[in-house]
Amino acid sequence: MTDTAHTKQQASLQILCNEPFRVFFPLGFFCSLIGVSHWLWYYSGLTETYSCHYHGLFQIQGFEIGFAAGFLMTALPRFLETPPARPWELFLGIALYLSGNIALYLERWIEAEIGFLSVIVFLLVFAARRFPKRQDTPPPDFLFIPFGFLHALAGGLLILYPLPGLAKLGPRLVEQGMLLSFTMGIGPYLGARLLTGQTPDFPPLSPTRLFRNTLLGLALFASFWVEAGISQQAGLFLRALAVSIQLFTSVPLTRPLTQPLWHLRFLRLAFFCIPAGLWLAALVPDYEILALHITFIGGFAPLTFIVATRVITSHCGFEPLWQKNTRTVVVLVFALFFAFLSRMISDLWVDYYFGMLHIGAGFWLLGAIPWGLVWLPRMTPRHIDPSH
Repeated sequence: MTDTAHTKQQASLQILCNEPFRVFFPLGFFCSLIGVSHWLWYYSGLTETYSCHYHGLFQIQGFEIGFAAGFLMTALPRFLETPPARPWELFLGIALYLSGNIALYLERWIEAEIGFLSVIVFLLVFAARRFPKRQDTPPPDFLFIPFGFLHALAGGLLILYPLPGLAKLGPRLVEQGMLLSFTMGIGPYLGARLLTGQTPDFPPLSPTRLFRNTLLGLALFASFWVEAGISQQAGLFLRALAVSIQLFTSVPLTRPLTQPLWHLRFLRLAFFCIPAGLWLAALVPDYEILALHITFIGGFAPLTFIVATRVITSHCGFEPLWQKNTRTVVVLVFALFFAFLSRMISDLWVDYYFGMLHIGAGFWLLGAIPWGLVWLPRMTPRHIDPSH
């Protein structure tokens, strides 16, 4: 290897360490395709069995945690003003993430959960190593991020070792609690910055704010235990209330958009869909799974893709693309809408259940694949923004 090639290789590695989203976003994207394609392969006869458990965990432990890990490993060092990921941290994080998802693909449930828990512990250690050396303090609502890790750790352990009579508690802590906590923590900062175009000036974490956020975080965590062990509907109402209080009081959802762009409209709609699905599940618990797909397909999925698009345009030198309507995001959100309609029909007309899941998966892929074709190549280390 020539000195020039070696230097370029070192520079590329440093860019990946500075911005781990360039690795984790593509991995999360491909996991989303695998998780959704499960229904295509079953309906087409390419696989003989199906598993809602497989689909749900792949969408969370593969798709969502991939994007979450990329975002947190990139953003936390910047918020704390500490050194970025070291090469060994980047490679270890990738290895743990891949090991868990390969095991999940092979339906080796125990190894998959061990891999997922390892990723969560890794992210906790990644943050903990930097927090004492911080030169700045993150926004006060970032307190909900540790609650996300709490849901993930407790949920992963309960999937491995379920409590008698509480078999669904572990998956729900992982599939709902972790992402809801992350949204409650990161949403106020990103919502203000993206929807209004202004970087929010958050005050220090006051005792009142600390008490409020801790109470809401504990209420969210408790809601899953109430749902599983005391009253399903009471737990669902408590969850919807905790999430709604945080999002509607901390995210500027009613303020005018900085620009009348479709991806900003969809971002605001996604924030509304997250609590909407929770409230509908609480009001009509017999259709809880269907209602929660409003939260997942209408809320988490577009929120993830739109925020990822913003990260890419900001860090990879494509800022002008964010300032105009982004076709891939428009196509994606409309495809997700039709995917949700298909999922709704599958529950309401059970004779067409698997056929509609098949169609819904097709719509997801029709929206996601164009997004990936456009944005994944722009994450390579040769695309950089000097200001970052």
